[in-house]
Order: sequence, then structure tokens, then C-alpha cells
Amino acid sequence: MERFFPYDSFRPFQRELAAAILDGFRSGRMVLANAPTGLGKTAAALAAALAYAEEVEAKVLYLVRTKNEMLQPLRELARLRARGVEVRYAFLRNKQDMCCYGELRGLPYAEFLAECRYLRGLGKCRYYPPKPFEPEAPMAPRSFVRAACGAGTCAYESAKALALWADVVVATYFYAFSPRAEQWMDLGRSILIVDEAHSLPDAVASINSVSVTEAEVRRARADAERYGMREAAAYLHKAQRALRELRAGPLSVGDALSLFDEPGQIERAAVEVVRLKADEGSTPYSPLVAISEFLKTLREGGRYMVLAEQSEEGLRLKAVPYDVSRIVSGVLSSAKAAALMSGSLPVELFLKAVPLQRPPRVFDVPLDKYIGRGNFLAVVDRSVTSKYSARGEEMYKAMARRIAAAVSASPRGTLAVFPSYDVLKAVRKYLTFNIPLYVEARDTDLEDMELGSKFAVFAVAGGKLAEGVEYAREGSNLLSTVVIAGVPYPERDYYLDKKVEELSPGLGPEAAWGAVYLYSAVVKVRQAVGRLFRSPGDRGALVFLDHRFLEPDVYVQLKDLLRGAKVVEGEDGLRRELEEFFATSS
Repeated sequence: MERFFPYDSFRPFQRELAAAILDGFRSGRMVLANAPTGLGKTAAALAAALAYAEEVEAKVLYLVRTKNEMLQPLRELARLRARGVEVRYAFLRNKQDMCCYGELRGLPYAEFLAECRYLRGLGKCRYYPPKPFEPEAPMAPRSFVRAACGAGTCAYESAKALALWADVVVATYFYAFSPRAEQWMDLGRSILIVDEAHSLPDAVASINSVSVTEAEVRRARADAERYGMREAAAYLHKAQRALRELRAGPLSVGDALSLFDEPGQIERAAVEVVRLKADEGSTPYSPLVAISEFLKTLREGGRYMVLAEQSEEGLRLKAVPYDVSRIVSGVLSSAKAAALMSGSLPVELFLKAVPLQRPPRVFDVPLDKYIGRGNFLAVVDRSVTSKYSARGEEMYKAMARRIAAAVSASPRGTLAVFPSYDVLKAVRKYLTFNIPLYVEARDTDLEDMELGSKFAVFAVAGGKLAEGVEYAREGSNLLSTVVIAGVPYPERDYYLDKKVEELSPGLGPEAAWGAVYLYSAVVKVRQAVGRLFRSPGDRGALVFLDHRFLEPDVYVQLKDLLRGAKVVEGEDGLRRELEEFFATSS
């Protein structure tokens, strides 16, 4: 195993993690690994997986949630090659991201796929069929795309060809968990490493969802009329009227299908319109394709729930699978071996949310074992809460005073994380700072922030400023305090309630609620805390503004953060605890 480790020495717990994964693989058990950020999970998992792959002659498939997350495993593999270990690796990301035609990258994805099929089918793509392309050494994704396109070949097809013989393939979740993914790898001969595993339930639901909007129905009707598909146009006109009158909320699959009267007629019209558009040389995509895919998905009999929700394009019908856990466990159990890794995984709740066929091997490193107790302080203010029934201007003012105290006492940056945009805005109006304040918006980007020696960031739990970002410069963490301004339970909705209903027969109502609502809240808290502690030597304070953090169901899921916490009531006590902590050295 050490031969496949890309560094001279192991960090604390890193060797133990690699050994646990390898032992789990050898014993035929899935491995569930939860360990803080900075421990080196990626290098440890790759070392174990490559060692086992050599023993059983298998490939390693390293799965990530987003394209940016594939950079870390690719860096570790590059380090391994630099040490003289011959490991062949490749990557697969979104086909559109790898397209050599820059003007096609801005199209909606469905339109891009239609244009791609059209260009290839008529022999008009100058990069297809692909030409032999094998770089002398593995490249980062952007460099690979530039090199392939410069060689006159399709970067996506070239990456697929390299993936067939690679020892390790780094790819997004889509390539394993979507039925629409091309069948390019035999999972039965693959060792799966699933990174950011805490996001699997939501990510797999999103990957397997299909939707159609009122605006798409209107445009599809226009296409049907233009190309003489009168019956399909009439059915779409009726569906358009029905959607206008439909209220937001759940629908049965049967009711959703009935809105379109004759789905088969619409599906046939989609095929014909695409053919006619291609014949006349225009972009072959039609919204009829999206409607056809939506109807086909519902007609194939999968277990879907349909939600009607408001969107910028009018009412949207969204079909989401009931059986996400079945999809996940089905893929994992079909692999030769599998390891799921995360830095914020509530293991007990995950196993309830995603029941596995066999008990896994669990490797769990609590934060208070990884970060020395002298390096972090936890404070709970039990006199405030973000509980919906307690919200109001007085509570928002109280939250604001405590956040102001935390910012004042913190020597560097403060990240305050709120359960929703509404709570953030309600608290924000009572605060004024004489230091830079960055408030999350939908277009906020960390790269746009000029972070100095002291600053404050207001983020939404689960948002892009509370997860997956580093507040660091030249390896040094710029944060000294993270404030969790309330337990970030998701707002109740039909989809989440149906997930609870689905899990209740096996778990009981209370445990099922925890596997859905509490699971989401705990993951968001741990993700936010991960912004503060990026390595064992980081030092900082965690402030929890909600009495519910002391309640047993929440406390037990966060006990490594809350064990030994100082309990205060009011901003004065909070300020004293923080000032005393920051006045001392570790």
C-alpha cells in the first residue's frame, strides 16, 4: 500500500484510514470513512484502492460531485507519477465542458446535445470522428481539452478512449448514478471511491430528475404548429391552458400524464420535428424533446413523485425519484468494492437515509481528536434560536448583537452561517461594521472578495460561501471564528415529507424524520465548520446561536464539536469567552 502513497510520511490518522479501506475491500465490505478536512483522505483512499486493484486486477473509479472537485485526486495521481509509480489515469467530465466549439458551450445543455448529435450525424463536426490522441503525460482537464482540440480531435471522445485503459478514472457522479450515462465501464470490475458522500442523496435525486416548464410547452407548441404537427399542437395547447390553472404542489404521475392527453403523439412529433430541423440546416433542438423525455420517464413506470413549482419560466413540473437510496445502494453493491468518504458525514443518519445491503466498515475520526482541544473553543448561546415559531424582530436583534460580539472579539475573519436567506436579511439590517462585510447573493464569488486581516462573511447554510471554499492565503487560514446562527433545518416541503414517509415503515416516524431533516441540518453545520479547520494546526472558535444545539437529538450528532462547550446567555458572556480564548496561545 505504501508504494501507492504519494508522500514521504503520513499525517495523523492517514495511515489508519488507508489500512481500514484496504482491510474493508479485502473482507468484501463497503467502507464508510468520515474524517476532517486536511487529514488527507484522497491520498489515503487512492493508495488503498490502487493496492487492492493490483491484487484483484480491477480499475479504480474515483467519483466526485462537481468538476472542480476532481482536481484534488488528479493532483495526487500526478504526485504519484512524479515519484516514479506508473499509474495510468484519465478523467471524464461534462461533454459540453469538453467541446472544441467554444460557441456551443453557452447553449442550454439539451440544445447542446442536439447540436452535437446533428453535427456528428451529418459529418459536419471537424473534430469527429476522433483521431488518435494520446498525450505524452497526463494533463489537467483544461490543458487536455486545449491539446486535444489543437490536435483536431474531440476532447470528450479522446478522454473516453483513454479511460478505457486507465488504471484510475476520475469522473463526476453522473457517470455511475445516472441511467442516461453511457455504459462505458464495467462496474463489476471497478473499485469505487465516492468523495463528498454526504451529498449523495441530494445529488443522485438531482441527476435522475426530469422537468418541463410552461414556457417549454409554449415553445414546443409553436414548433409543432410550424412543422404541421396539428394533433400534437392541439394536445400541447390544452396542456398549456392546464398548466396556467395549476397550483403549486404535488401531483400523481397519472395526473401529470393526463395533462398531455396523448404522450405518444407528442413523442412522435419530437422525433419528426428534430429530423425536419436537421434537414433544413437549423439547430435541431426543439422543446418537444424535453417534453418527450419527461413523459417517457413517467411512462416507463419508475417510482417518481411529481412536483409543480413556480419558476422564472412559469410553472415547472419536476419528476423526482422516490427510490434514491435504492439507486445508490444498487450502484454500490454492483461494484467490486466501494469506499464512501466525507469530512461532514453523520454516519448513523446516513445509514438510515441510504440503507445498504450489508453493514459497512466504518472509519470515523471526530474533530476533537483531530484538532487539539486547546486549539478550538465551542460556545453555545441558549438564549436565542432560529426556530420558526420564535422568529421576530426582537429575536433578530438579539442574534445581531451576538454576531456583533463575535466579530468584535475575533482577531481575524468571521463566517456567520444562517439557515436561510430570509433569516440572513432579517438579522443583517440590525448590523453595521467598520470592517469589510461580504453578504452572500446568488452571484457572489469568493474570488471577487478582497479578504484582509479582519472581515466578516454572511453566508447561507448549504450555499457556496459555506461549503467547498477555502478562506485562506498562502496556506494560512484567514478565519478565526465560525458562527452558526440557528439550526439549519430545511423548510418543510412535500418532497422531503415524502422521503420521511418512504423511510418510516422501516425506521419509525421519528428516526425517518431524523434521516431526512436532521441529516440535512447536521451536514450543513459540519460543512460550515470545515471552513475554519483545514489542518490540525488551525485554531479558532465555534459559536452556536440556538438552544436546540443542546437538545439530545442534535447534540449527539455534533458531540465532537459540542463536547465541553461553554454555555452562555447573552452577548456579554459570549464576548468574554471569545476574548479569553483568543488572548491565550495554544
